[in-house]
Amino acid sequence: MKRFVIPALLLFSFAAYAADTYMLEINKVESKESDKGSVITQEDMERDNAHDLWEAVRYTPGVILSGGGQRNDSSFTVRGFGADSVPIFVDGVIIANPYRGEGDAARILTGDLESVTIQKGYSSMLLGANTLGGAILMKTAKPAKEFEARLDTTMEFDSIFKRASNYYLASLGTRQEKFYIKGTVQRRDVDHFRLSEDFEPTSVNPQKDGERLFSDSKDSKYTLVAGVTPSSNLDIWATYIYQDADKGVSPPETTIAGASIWDWPEWERKSFSLASEYRSGRFTLETLIHYDKYDNRLLEYYNLPAYNAGVHKPASDYDEYAVGGRIAAGWTFNPQNKIEFAATFKREQHDGYTKDIKDISIKEDTYSFGAEYTYVPVKKLTVVGGVGYDTLQPQNFWSKSNDFAQFIGMDEYTVQTDSEWLIKGQLGFFYEVADNHELRLTYARKNHFPNMSQRYSTRFGTELPNPQLQPEVADHYEFGYKGDFGKYNVNTAVYYSVLKDKIATIEIPDPTYPTTTVDFSLNIDEVTFYGYELAAEAFFNRYVSGGAAFSINKYEIGKSADITVNEIDYYPEITTSGYITVAPVKNLTITPRVEYIDSRYADAEGIDKLSSYTLLSLKATYDINKNFSVSVGANNIFDENYEIKQYYPLAGRTYSATLSAKY
Repeated sequence: MKRFVIPALLLFSFAAYAADTYMLEINKVESKESDKGSVITQEDMERDNAHDLWEAVRYTPGVILSGGGQRNDSSFTVRGFGADSVPIFVDGVIIANPYRGEGDAARILTGDLESVTIQKGYSSMLLGANTLGGAILMKTAKPAKEFEARLDTTMEFDSIFKRASNYYLASLGTRQEKFYIKGTVQRRDVDHFRLSEDFEPTSVNPQKDGERLFSDSKDSKYTLVAGVTPSSNLDIWATYIYQDADKGVSPPETTIAGASIWDWPEWERKSFSLASEYRSGRFTLETLIHYDKYDNRLLEYYNLPAYNAGVHKPASDYDEYAVGGRIAAGWTFNPQNKIEFAATFKREQHDGYTKDIKDISIKEDTYSFGAEYTYVPVKKLTVVGGVGYDTLQPQNFWSKSNDFAQFIGMDEYTVQTDSEWLIKGQLGFFYEVADNHELRLTYARKNHFPNMSQRYSTRFGTELPNPQLQPEVADHYEFGYKGDFGKYNVNTAVYYSVLKDKIATIEIPDPTYPTTTVDFSLNIDEVTFYGYELAAEAFFNRYVSGGAAFSINKYEIGKSADITVNEIDYYPEITTSGYITVAPVKNLTITPRVEYIDSRYADAEGIDKLSSYTLLSLKATYDINKNFSVSVGANNIFDENYEIKQYYPLAGRTYSATLSAKY
C-alpha cells in the first residue's frame, strides 16, 4: 500500500515542487540553452541543506541516486542515463575525468554556485558531444553588489549526538562599474556516519553495530572568479577552481568475510577557464577556453585485516588533463527568427603509472559543431530546431601493461583507431495555450562515444578490453505541460526514450584461462526508457507553502543472443518527494520533507531486489535579522535502515545545526 499511498499523500497534501520549471519564453527568440530544464537555485540547496551536487539533485523528478561500491562514488542517472552520458558542465566546461567520462558527484561542493540546471534528453545542440541523455549545467555565482560576503558553518551529529561532520563556507566579493571579483572557500570534514539501529551485522564481517567502517572523507574547494566589463554589452571573466579530496577507504560490503578495498590518498583537480560574452543589438558572441587537470592515486588493500596492517599495492596512479575551447555566435533577424552556431574542441589525455613508471598513455580529440534555429510562425507558437555534428578522433594509444598484454600476446604496443562522425538533431514545438500556460512537444536524437575505460580497461585483469565498441545513440520524445496559476504552478511530462547499441557488460570465458571468466563490454540491441513526471509548488499564503515531485520510471530491454540482461539494476519504478514550509511566527520557518523510493533490482539478472524506503526530515530556521540566521534539523528521523546499493547501508538518524551570515 505504501507504494501508492505515499505518492498520493505527497501529490495532494504538498501540492508540488517546482524544480522542473521550463524557462523557455514564448514568442521571444532571446531564450538561451541554460534556460531549458529543471532549475535548482542556491536558495533551494540551502533549504534542503545540500552541500554537494549529489544532495542537490536528489529531489528532481527523473533523477535517481546511485552510489557505494568499491569506488565509493556517489552518482545519479537522469531518466535512466548514467553519469558518463549526462555530462556535468561548470560554466561550459565538462568536469569529468577523461578515462571514465564521469565523476563523483559528492565531491562537487555547490556553495559557490548560482544554480544547477538539469536538461533531460532535449538539450542544446550548442553544448557539444556526448549529451546522450541530457546535461547538467552548473553556473558559478558572480558578485551582484558592491560588497557581499557570506559565512556558513554546519555541524552534523549522529543518532547518539557524536560529532559526525563539519562544513564551512566563506565567500567575499565585489562588483564595481568596470570589474568584479569573488572568492569562495569550502571545506567539509566527515568523520563518520552511524548506521541505523535496525542494521543487523553478520558474524563473518568486521562491520558491527554503530559507525560505518571507513565512512570518513575530506573535501576542499577554492573558487575564484574575476572579470572586467569595459562596456555594458561586454563581459570577460576568468575562473579558477581547485578541488582536493580524500575519500578514505571504500566501505566494504557488509556480508562478506574479507574484501579488496580501495583508498584514495590523492584526488585533486585544477581547472582554469577564460570566457567572454558580447551582446550588441541583434548579435551575440561567446567564447571559452579551458584547461582542466586531474591527478589520482588509488591504493588497493587485499582484505580488511591487511588494511589494518598497512599491506597494500598501488592499484591506479594516473594524471589526466583536458584542454579545449568553444565559440558560439547568434543573430536575431527579427522578433520571429534567430539562429545560433557553436564549435567546440576538446583534447583529453590519460597517463597511467606503476611505481612512477608510465605504462599506459591515451590521447583523444573531440570536435563538435552545432546550430539552432528559433522560429515564431504565429503569435502563440515557437519552433526550435537544431542539428549537430560530432567526431571522436583518437590520437594514440600506447600500453606496456601486463594486464592488457596477456589478452593479445604482446608486451608493448601502440594502437591507432579510426575516427567516426555522428549526426544528431532535435525539434521542439512550444505553444502558449493561454497566458503562462504552455504545451511542449520535443524530439531529440543524441549520441555518446564510448569512453576510454569502456574500450581499454582491464579492471586489474578482470575484464577483456573491446576497442571496437560502437557509439550509443538515443531518440527522445516528450510531451509536456507547464502552467502558472498564480498561487501554484505545475510542470508535467510524459517521455519515451529509445537507446540503441547500449553498452553493457557480460561474462565470457577467459581466452587465457578458459576455466575462468572475465567481463566483456559490448553493444546490445536497445533499451527503452519511458515514464511520467510531475513537479509543482504552491504558495497558499504567507504562512504556508510547499511542493512535491513524482515520477514513474519504466523500461524495456531488447533481447540479444547469449546476453543475460533481464533488468536495469537500481532503477526504481516510483520515486516521489515533498515538503511543506510553515511560518507560524515572524522570522521562523519549519520545513518537514518526506521522500519515498520504490523497490528495485540489485542485479541485471533480476534475482536480488532491494526494499523500498521512506525518509522523513525536518528543518527549522530562525532569521535573527536580515544578515544572520540559525537552523537546526534532523534527517532520517525514523532511523530507517536503507540502501541504494546492495550491502552498502547508509546513515541512520542524523542531526544538524547551521549558522549563516550574509551581507
